[in-house]
Amino acid sequence: MTHILSSWKGKVIVATGGVAVASGLVIGGMVATSGNAAPPKTATPVSADNASAAAMPAFRLPFPCGQKWRGDTTASSAHTKYEIDFNQGRDLSNVDEGRTVVAAAAGTVIRSTRHVNQSGYGNHVVVQHSGGYQSWYAHMKYRSVKVGQKVKPGTKIGAVGRTTRPSNSGMTAHLHYEVRKNGQYPPVAAYFSGKRFPYPQPRPGVTLTACKGGGGTPPPASPVARICGKGYKQINSHALGRAGRIYLGYNKANKNNCVITVKGKGKKVKMSAFLQVKGAKAKADTGNFTQYAGPVRSAANNKCVKWGGYIGGTKWYSGWSHCG
Repeated sequence: MTHILSSWKGKVIVATGGVAVASGLVIGGMVATSGNAAPPKTATPVSADNASAAAMPAFRLPFPCGQKWRGDTTASSAHTKYEIDFNQGRDLSNVDEGRTVVAAAAGTVIRSTRHVNQSGYGNHVVVQHSGGYQSWYAHMKYRSVKVGQKVKPGTKIGAVGRTTRPSNSGMTAHLHYEVRKNGQYPPVAAYFSGKRFPYPQPRPGVTLTACKGGGGTPPPASPVARICGKGYKQINSHALGRAGRIYLGYNKANKNNCVITVKGKGKKVKMSAFLQVKGAKAKADTGNFTQYAGPVRSAANNKCVKWGGYIGGTKWYSGWSHCG
């Protein structure tokens, strides 16, 4: 599984579109946003630069549930310590070519293209997630999503392949996976369902099972319809560490957004759910609750919204988003 970067490791660092790229990797015009615009005065947002792993989206293994995949970090001399190559079948073969690749978390596709000479990543997809995080999927046989498309965890985005630059035509099929913060290279450590990938991993790598065990468990059913009401569907969510999760819902019938902040059952805790539609006053439901704050609803047809909340001392607020 020789990686293309090994042939041009050590070139001068290139800065393109405001993004620093190491080892000669040219990614061309990347636009990345942290989504952390100023929240209401009573809130303390999580800084994009200082966000911990607890502020990460709930990433899962990027393959269909139940499948076992091996991840290694040292198959290429050009890898940083946080780049992962995944294989399911025999190593140094092409038996994995064409196998499904799925989104590791909810987000928006900000890149779906093929690089032949720019980076050697071939067919690759980049998904922008909350908190400024991005997931990168490279060398795919084909891509199933387009720029601007919203994806959920488990949405098919392409298939395992071996596309790269012509000079590295001997590459064998695998999925190259990275997590980046604010579009910056090198990547950061990857987590799957809250568990940090066990770096370093030489060949043949560590075996993880998608959606259970080391690969993580399926996310719980969304509480949006139950709490916000009939017709509401979840369109985004953000984890508050282990404390709970904030959910953003939308009702196509009445064009309303809805925000709820949910924790597990237990003692009452200070909680808040916050929603602001651009051009309107902010709304919040704040108090001591046993399970959830909200629902906070507001009409938001074709208008951007800010949403967020807190549980105890763990807080998060978005910038303007979901403007459709």
